[in-house]
Amino acid sequence: MRAIGYLCQQYGVRLDRPVKAYDKWVNRIPSVYREAVLNEAPIDAMTPENDPHCLATIRHYRSLIPMAQEHRKPIFNLTSADGAIGSHANAVTDARRDFQQLAIKITEKIEVLSKRE
Repeated sequence: MRAIGYLCQQYGVRLDRPVKAYDKWVNRIPSVYREAVLNEAPIDAMTPENDPHCLATIRHYRSLIPMAQEHRKPIFNLTSADGAIGSHANAVTDARRDFQQLAIKITEKIEVLSKRE
């Protein structure tokens, strides 16, 4: 088994900027990932935004999560019948796009690793 990267969870935002406590921890991930998982030296000033090993930053989908749990389906498959109307419907569309992009990125990483072996 081989790691292909890592995910970050979107932080809470206050006054259009990350909460400092979260920012401190999330910015440590690239270095820790390189050291602990890849056995490589960390790269200074690397952040998840510019790290090729960061697969995605998963948004905090707020009220879609309990809605999806209640209906036992992924957030990107919620419908108006499930209660996903208005801004919730827009968030479902965003989630579908985000998870599709993540799936494509995972597939690409796996294909690259398969070709190396």
